[in-house]
Amino acid sequence: MSLRYVLALSLIPSVAYAETPSADEDRFFIDKVDDETTEDTTLWQGSITSTSFLHRETAGISDPLTNQGGQAGAESAARFLRLFTDLRTQVDGRHLSGGAWDMRFDGRLRYVPNVNGTDGWVSFAPQSGTFGGNEYELRELYVTHGGERTDVTLGRQIVLDLAATKIDGVRLDYASSETWTYLAFAGLYPVRGSRSIDTDYPKGPPVDAMGNLTGSRVLPVAGGAGAAYRTPKAYGALGLVGIAPLARDRVTGGQEQPRVFATSNGYWRPSIDLDLFHYAVVDLAGTAGAGLTNLTLGVNWKPTPRMRINALASSIDTETLNVQAQTQLRDPSQQLPGVVDNELIVSRIASQSARLGLSVGIGQAERFEVSTSAQVRRRPDISLPTGMGSPAVTIKAAQSAELMLQVVDRQSLAGMRLGAMALRSFGVGGANLARTSATILRLSASRSFASEKGEWETDLSYVASKDDDIGQSCNTAMLATCWGASSATTASLSGFGMYRLSKDWLGIASLELASQSLQVSDVMKTVNQPSIIMITGLVRLSYRF
Repeated sequence: MSLRYVLALSLIPSVAYAETPSADEDRFFIDKVDDETTEDTTLWQGSITSTSFLHRETAGISDPLTNQGGQAGAESAARFLRLFTDLRTQVDGRHLSGGAWDMRFDGRLRYVPNVNGTDGWVSFAPQSGTFGGNEYELRELYVTHGGERTDVTLGRQIVLDLAATKIDGVRLDYASSETWTYLAFAGLYPVRGSRSIDTDYPKGPPVDAMGNLTGSRVLPVAGGAGAAYRTPKAYGALGLVGIAPLARDRVTGGQEQPRVFATSNGYWRPSIDLDLFHYAVVDLAGTAGAGLTNLTLGVNWKPTPRMRINALASSIDTETLNVQAQTQLRDPSQQLPGVVDNELIVSRIASQSARLGLSVGIGQAERFEVSTSAQVRRRPDISLPTGMGSPAVTIKAAQSAELMLQVVDRQSLAGMRLGAMALRSFGVGGANLARTSATILRLSASRSFASEKGEWETDLSYVASKDDDIGQSCNTAMLATCWGASSATTASLSGFGMYRLSKDWLGIASLELASQSLQVSDVMKTVNQPSIIMITGLVRLSYRF
């Protein structure tokens, strides 16, 4: 079996493997299979994965764009270090003690060492983590009781069927037939995006003299109901979800407005050559009002054995909820001391994108594969109110496009897999959505070794980008002049290795070295920044049981 498939599974871990021979027994992460020795006891399975990551940049001191007031230049590189170690554990217990209960645990610890100027090799303190510091993430922890038709799940869980809503609560599933299962859930709603148990339910007002929140935890609640379906050619789910922030509005003194949305996702294979899929979230009520929040439609078509065509269209809206935003605001109101000022204006700003791709196999056994794709992105006008009776500032609509061509030789010299890719992104129309144009070139080579127990890959890349506003001076009264005025080229060489140490151990390592040249310019001066040297490394070790 291809080790690329093993790698893909290791980077998105499941939790076990097969005990009995099968076509998938070479996969590292795969569910165990019950036999006569496990049916009347607990079948335990799981994995432990350790990941260490490092990123560091270094460069000389650049000249300032202006020499007024004896200004000194700054280091071109980002003056921080990203260094951390993650330890993730996943455990499944099926039919505990031979009964009807199952359990699931998925947790992650991130250790972030205290790095500061005294270490010599780094001169700035900010480190890894969402908000800095260690992380203690509890992704899932629940038990499930399986009945003849009804299943009950208790604990921290992710309701994938209904917009992947995460709750600390209870879920009921009732199988009315082989096709339809009805579901309902309710519980506390951790902050979306939280990566640690100490930020799942942050403290709210009041605040102390230093601006630190000292009040009780904000405990939003969520609930929903829907139905999941499965047939030989289709599966999916649809339903309604409500989220109540249970937080006080500063002005009205009442509760923050709850959010209610409908969601649907599904996959349909009308024929062996055609796959259709969709995902949708439609807000019915909430701080931002009603509107289409997320819509994705996709098609995969294989008109001939050697040709594959895929198309994807999406519209994604902003989705800033007070239930999440309020927990990151720390400035107390000057009008009402002791109350966090959380009067945000939530605007709906939808962006659309469309992508069309084509892949063709050429030669005996499809040795060569040629792929190409085109993508277009668009954002409408954005009107920013300025207050105090001043007219709103409008950021004009913008579009960008991306073209890609890739060629792969699956059986090249010495059994290597060779690839070449070119990508070009640029603006379309009057304004460029990305505010920059870029060209990316990439050459890669990979090969398995040790009887396919391992695989290595090396990659040489070149990136050239140029901002649209080079040569302009930033005028804060005209935001369109302040998007960036630099050009950069980056060359990188990376290596990746994976090796199956034994049946139950898998090791992965990668290292990338890159050099970036940066030129910054305005109407007065052009400065060539000292080259930035970057190093990025990752080591991962996984054990399954």
